[in-house]
Amino acid sequence: MTRPTPPTIKDFVIIKAISKGAYGSVFLAKKRVTGDYYAIKFLKKSDMIAKNQVTNVKAERMILMTQTDSPFVTKLYYTFQSKDYLYLVLEYLNGGDCSALLKALGSLPEDWGRNYLAEVTLGLAYLNTKNIIHRDLKPDNLLIDQNGHLKLTDFGLSQNISLGPVDYNTDEKSGKWRTGGFFSNLGPSTPGIVTPGFFERQENERSDARKTAIGTPDYIAPESILGTGEDTMVDWWALGVICYEFLYGIPPFHAETPDKVFENILSRRIDWHEDSVDISPEARDFMERLMTLDPRKRLGANGPEEVKQHPFFKDLNWDTLLKESPSFIPNPENVEDTNYFD
Repeated sequence: MTRPTPPTIKDFVIIKAISKGAYGSVFLAKKRVTGDYYAIKFLKKSDMIAKNQVTNVKAERMILMTQTDSPFVTKLYYTFQSKDYLYLVLEYLNGGDCSALLKALGSLPEDWGRNYLAEVTLGLAYLNTKNIIHRDLKPDNLLIDQNGHLKLTDFGLSQNISLGPVDYNTDEKSGKWRTGGFFSNLGPSTPGIVTPGFFERQENERSDARKTAIGTPDYIAPESILGTGEDTMVDWWALGVICYEFLYGIPPFHAETPDKVFENILSRRIDWHEDSVDISPEARDFMERLMTLDPRKRLGANGPEEVKQHPFFKDLNWDTLLKESPSFIPNPENVEDTNYFD
């Protein structure tokens, strides 16, 4: 019995760039044989090694490969490599992301934002069952599919915490992850398909917690800044920040520099703009409880059901969420239209 030929980048027609991040670019591509469209993430090996991002790429691939049965997480179809690049072939979601949507609209009506936040909550609840923290939850990483529903993407900073819970009372060292087998040889002569390895924990001394805090400054939880340990609670904090940004149009702790953002977060400096922005008491309480400094007292500390049962979601039917018509449904000019992205 002959083994199937592993895919290569030559099997795809690269059409146009969709987005460019710190560690790689994403392109719209079409598979030559089937005509199916995908989003392909190009990661340059030399950049990965120079920026010490190899572990993050491994984590992203491993996490995405386990998420294929969740409607709220972007699907990964193939991974392979060439002489110079690593490739992640993902489903193409043509509705853009929530960051681009906010730039276009300014902010979202509360009902609209509530439905989006409910879908993110279900995505986080699913990751919770897999002991996965996203760690970089933000509007840019919430993609909109062709039906107007959200999917979590970009697991480059994610972490598997199945090796045990975090003790916030200890001065825990930062947890770094490495793999064996997967991308273990990044030499120039290793094209072909890549195989999964396994995660094991490697403890490293923390030098400066603020410098090593993982994520985008506006959305980082206080415990990540302080270096007192991370678990799924960092994602619930970020959900509160995103809720504020959906309703107000800007993140609550935004400032000119990352250090000032961190200061705002640690002092919990939030302007509720009570004279100019009208939000429901339930929405205010939802954000207050998610953006609670002590992760042990934060909404979600007792599991995702606690978040789902908050009064902010009282009129929401969780079972029919995917069947309901969203406030925004993408209407691209054609299948290759990427105008909903920045």
